Amino acid sequence: MKRPLHLILDSHLNPGVSLFWWKHGLRVMEQLVPNEFANTSSRQSLEKLMEQSVWSGWKKVILIGTNSSIQRGFNVLMQANEACRNSLEVGFWPLKWSELPLQMIPQISQLGSILQVFKAGHTLPMDVIKLQYLTPELETSYFWNGLKIKSRNTEADTHFYLDELDLQEGGGFDCRIAFQDDELSSLMMIPDKPGKALQMRVYFSPRKQGTSTSTERQWFPLRNQAEVLIGSGRQLEIEGNWANLELNDPEVREPIQSIHLEIIRRALPLIIPAIPIRNRETLKSKLFQLEPRGTVATQRQNAFKRKGNQVGFQDRKPGTPGS
Repeated sequence: MKRPLHLILDSHLNPGVSLFWWKHGLRVMEQLVPNEFANTSSRQSLEKLMEQSVWSGWKKVILIGTNSSIQRGFNVLMQANEACRNSLEVGFWPLKWSELPLQMIPQISQLGSILQVFKAGHTLPMDVIKLQYLTPELETSYFWNGLKIKSRNTEADTHFYLDELDLQEGGGFDCRIAFQDDELSSLMMIPDKPGKALQMRVYFSPRKQGTSTSTERQWFPLRNQAEVLIGSGRQLEIEGNWANLELNDPEVREPIQSIHLEIIRRALPLIIPAIPIRNRETLKSKLFQLEPRGTVATQRQNAFKRKGNQVGFQDRKPGTPGS
């Protein structure tokens, strides 16, 4: 039998997370009632705790930390096999410095609504991007919103294979892969969002003017250096003539020659709200929504006159003055 819940707090070297837990930790523990709680330290890294949690037979795993913590925990989770991932209910709770002051004030804090989301555990299977690239060994990483690829070499010759599209480009470029529009969080997802399969949207921007050859079409006007959408698909392979490709992944520090991207369908059962979490309206926003009293009085008088004219016209009989 699976154990109910494992709560992981990435507080090591994260003062904002530590401050939040000092203020609300007891309430979180009382509401979620985790059978086990763990926080990161100099001896226990986040990757180690996440890996132990995934393989220890928990039913629900919740990670609280910064956006960087969420991305690292997400990658550890995706390294597990599909059967193991699908047996979990995964919750990601990112904490931001900009939101901490509001969470510290009980009158406007949304802590109660947030805890209800994780307590209920409603999940939705999510699609993610799988990246494979060749160094001395085959490496694998996973991405949520997308990633950026660039080449600074003006003598590079790069081939792009996007599903059935075959494109070739010479020189340096910037390429952006867009995927999920929402933040990797259990609190930002839209509950009624359709579960249709997503596609990667590939945007391209050349670093300088040059000639472009393609078996399908020309990528971009030679005079236009702006970012353009070249297509959408479920698989993308990029091959350079040497190690001229760079990724915006801190784990990948050396240039690489080839990249393979594909979408893993229904890869992650993410906890989301059953209903959207409503943001509390501030007093300032409410005041600006109110109309001036004079305008309201004028509108009421005009409405009363229109109503009186309509009634008077209907009540007139033939032969009476004005008919």
